[in-house]
Amino acid sequence: MRATIIVSTDQPSEADAVDAWLAVWGARLAHRSEDLGCGCCVHIWNVEGPAEAIAALPESVRGESDWTNAPAG
Repeated sequence: MRATIIVSTDQPSEADAVDAWLAVWGARLAHRSEDLGCGCCVHIWNVEGPAEAIAALPESVRGESDWTNAPAG
């Protein structure tokens, strides 16, 4: 299952939530892109992993993108 993670740098609690999620699920991800955001105001990653990992991702950091709309490979 695919997801796009979007974290605004002015929301430190979102960054903490994603760090915690990655600590739990990072090793089980089949794909994790480099940071696709600018870094100064937003961080963006495309990830692919088990459905339970994506379901555990906080709703506030989930985004939609070409990545999430493309068929998983």
